[in-house]
Amino acid sequence: MSNPHEQSQERAAEEARVNDLVHQAQEGSMEAVDELVRTYQTPIFNLAYRMVNQREEACDLTQEIFIKVARAIRSFKGRSRFSTWLQALAINTCRSRRQRLRRIGFFEAVSLDAVSDGADSPSHRHEPVDAGDRPETALERHETQEIVGRAIATLAEEFREVIVMRDIQGLSYEEIAQATGCQAGTVKSRLWRARAKVRDELLREGVLCRANG
Repeated sequence: MSNPHEQSQERAAEEARVNDLVHQAQEGSMEAVDELVRTYQTPIFNLAYRMVNQREEACDLTQEIFIKVARAIRSFKGRSRFSTWLQALAINTCRSRRQRLRRIGFFEAVSLDAVSDGADSPSHRHEPVDAGDRPETALERHETQEIVGRAIATLAEEFREVIVMRDIQGLSYEEIAQATGCQAGTVKSRLWRARAKVRDELLREGVLCRANG
């Protein structure tokens, strides 16, 4: 396991790599655009999936986001990290898509059970597997992930955004504030309320009792 200094160096190297790709993309390199897509497609897909709760719609939404990135990348001025700019573009695109889907009754037609697509769900697909896990331990973690996914799916949009960006994608409060256009204090307040709602659902399902018992 790398120490904090090595981790800091790795983050700096990755940010320099991304900045170089952005510069190349702004100069017209489609290869650089493709590499940026490969770098960020998993977190952006996971964000889209959590915002629309349906895999095919999330795939289409992810494609739309990266098409917008390719078209708008020359407007990126470097005043923030590229990942923060990308998250803001993604959030705005997700909001627009959700508004459009809401108008046609999409969310009434999609069962909340669709949030958990078994092994095909993003949270499961990217979850590290401990080879030493007993089957019942792995099953319990799988069930907990499904309950958390359903709880997140019931959150209002402004709460869902912050809990996904903070607790799933690991963004800082400042990055979330920039991406959502909110003050950092508002982000913290929304995150506290979102976590409380998820915690209440875990208590209702008895998950926390199992974990703490």
